[in-house]
Amino acid sequence: MLERNLDVTARDVLSILEAQDFLEAGDLPLDAHMPLIEQGIIKDPVIADYSYECEWMERRSWWFKKTFEVTEDEMKSHVIRLELESLDLFADIFVNGCWVGEHQSCHFPFTDDVKEFLKPGLNTLLVRLTMGPERISKGEYDYLADHICTEYEVGRGDRGDKARAMLRKPQYVYGWDWGPRIGTVGIMKNAFLHFLGDVAVTRVHAITLSAEKNAKMRFELEFESLLPISTQEAEVMLEVTFHGESVLMLKKDVLAVSGVNYVDFEAVIDNANLWWPNGAGDQPLYEVQATVRTRTTTAVSGPVRFGVRTISIDMTKYSDNDRRFAFVVNGVPIYAKGGDWIPSDSIYARVSRKKYEMLIRDAKDCNFNMLRIWGGGNYERDEFYDLCDENGILLWHDFMFACALYPDDQAWFRDLATQEIDYQTKRLRNHPSLALWCGNNECQWIFEEYLSGSGKVYSGGLHLYNEIMPRIIRSNCPEIPYWRSSPYGGALPNDNEVGDRHHWRDCTMSDRMEDRINPEAYDRVTSRFVSEYGYIGPCSEETITKYYGGKAWMPGDRIWNLHNNTFEKATVPEGIRRHYIDPETLKIRDYLQYARLVQGLMYGYSLEAIRFYPRNDGAIFWMYNDTWGEVGWTIIDYYLDRKPSFYFVKRAFAPFKLILRVSEDQKFVRIMGINDTASDVITDLRFGYAGFDGKIEETSRPVTLAPFSKRIVHEFPLPAGDPRRGVVFARIDGAPLALLRQIPFRDFEKHENLVRVESVEEKGQDLLISLVSEGYCHAVSLGFPASVRLSDEYFDMLPGDRVTVIVYGAAGRQKDMHLNWL
Repeated sequence: MLERNLDVTARDVLSILEAQDFLEAGDLPLDAHMPLIEQGIIKDPVIADYSYECEWMERRSWWFKKTFEVTEDEMKSHVIRLELESLDLFADIFVNGCWVGEHQSCHFPFTDDVKEFLKPGLNTLLVRLTMGPERISKGEYDYLADHICTEYEVGRGDRGDKARAMLRKPQYVYGWDWGPRIGTVGIMKNAFLHFLGDVAVTRVHAITLSAEKNAKMRFELEFESLLPISTQEAEVMLEVTFHGESVLMLKKDVLAVSGVNYVDFEAVIDNANLWWPNGAGDQPLYEVQATVRTRTTTAVSGPVRFGVRTISIDMTKYSDNDRRFAFVVNGVPIYAKGGDWIPSDSIYARVSRKKYEMLIRDAKDCNFNMLRIWGGGNYERDEFYDLCDENGILLWHDFMFACALYPDDQAWFRDLATQEIDYQTKRLRNHPSLALWCGNNECQWIFEEYLSGSGKVYSGGLHLYNEIMPRIIRSNCPEIPYWRSSPYGGALPNDNEVGDRHHWRDCTMSDRMEDRINPEAYDRVTSRFVSEYGYIGPCSEETITKYYGGKAWMPGDRIWNLHNNTFEKATVPEGIRRHYIDPETLKIRDYLQYARLVQGLMYGYSLEAIRFYPRNDGAIFWMYNDTWGEVGWTIIDYYLDRKPSFYFVKRAFAPFKLILRVSEDQKFVRIMGINDTASDVITDLRFGYAGFDGKIEETSRPVTLAPFSKRIVHEFPLPAGDPRRGVVFARIDGAPLALLRQIPFRDFEKHENLVRVESVEEKGQDLLISLVSEGYCHAVSLGFPASVRLSDEYFDMLPGDRVTVIVYGAAGRQKDMHLNWL
């Protein structure tokens, strides 16, 4: 046996060790599902409908064993501190068979001095864990139950658990519209033993006071003196390096008092290299290391990376109850472009560094400068934040509360939440990517309904969002902005004129199908900052085959419906009908391709429409990544294949580009020019009408796009050409082709135009394929497998256009990558 019934508790530890009823935790992180899948005891629950076959795991206790060596010299340490970074969820911890303590949250570590339980040589750590709901009775959460959102309330009885609001673990694991119920349990991050003398460095905090050529900095050092009733002399040193070269060396002599000590330094980094978001500049990173030396001990911190940068939110007043909402980095307003991030696996412990790397790399390649970390997920592992720092991806970071009222009227819950918030703000505050702390996802929005009802009103989380969080952030990282919720702002959450908005009910979640599938609906958006909205599309055939486990598949069968988003509601076929063709006429391969193109069209058009509104300063779509394979919101699927929508979003987020819209009187075409870079773009603007017969009527004029700007750069009379027989366009060198959408593609007159491969050449590790079009062509694709990464795909071409597509990593690997026609 690898598990025991729930009634096997801490008192049974010796029998567990004797019977060896435990999971070996040699490599961390480790969820109980992982070794069971490896040993063939269960099937992977993200495949097919195997999640149902794992439900029994919620009714068991799980015991994890890890052995480790301690030397004679290490046993001489003043304190030996055990740190378990993340335990999911209710935990009893034993060292060498002795109970050390318990823990009830995966969002901050278990730590304790375990020296008295250790011995020289081999030692054993044993952790008993249960998933959580088994400890929560309906009576405990019932007073909040009407305002804890679950999927079974919208017809998916296999998803959701109202007990989640009482559990400090990722809320999504009990099921969401985009993911199954797969209860998690395990040691979810790393485990450490810290061998400490009479002093220990606990925190180093780097704060940029002014992001100038000679940058003013403050460094705050926290260390512990472990002499409980004595003072001692200490020398505190701080060194800042850049690419291994020392740029600052600071030193102070202090009297260390018992317990926690604080030492501050202020200094100037000469000729500082500023950190910028992706597209706005580079991402140089400095390191700071602290040393505290006493008569008997020298304690050295690990190197802490930081960027020289400032961050703020510009909320300039336009008029009463109408304010700007723009991120400002190093004094420069930055338009926020990106997607919402969820955990990248239903079994989040098995997300690898490689998966993080590919997702962050692709976000950068898609011209993102921001991800919003959604509040129903998790605080990710350290490497995720490091990768965001390195790639210039700003983080809007929710605290882990989502779509519920929470029991912060109860002291035990407030205590757990307070420890979580204090730990995570200290842990993550040095990352230059961290742009904003946000209290929760949609919890304030829920209060609209809650406060309008009758009966006793409980805090439901407001103590956390309105009191505890702002106080802790003010203390731990006042340089990082804090926002109460998402959405939030205005007289009621989700107003357009103040703060951020989740734009759902007017479009994709409207009761009217026309609103869901009509891209022009987004031309009516007047939000200052859109932080959620989305459109659903299927994955590739290759991905669908994978998540069916190789079984035969068909839209509408049991597994298809299980892996179909709750809010799809026939939107996908109706989108095909609106924009391309009647879906009933299509074979399955063509159905998928048209459905995927519609998702791309909707994302590309909507992101441009949102940005076209003059007072909009950010567009974050729902969502970027998947937790399993499904017909859903994402532009990259669970297996990391790009959907066609990836390329539509990439063009919408291009660093400089044009957007076309017709004036209200339908007489003129307005051209918005956008430049998200730090340099002027001086170029020729070319615009006109391109007929499907190959004829182009084109005019040009010079234009300058100032750095970090968007404005109307030109207007011209709407061409008289028939929109069924041609397209209105505008272009500048180096930017995507901009087209004016006048009618759905299905209403175009059909013309058979060819795209010719002009040349194929190798350049370093890549292949360069040059294409030439004979006439207007829509959604040009090279037809490669979805796993192949390209510089562009599914793009439009005018007559005579030449486009070079880069096939990354394909030089000499055409057969390996199944690039069959090359």
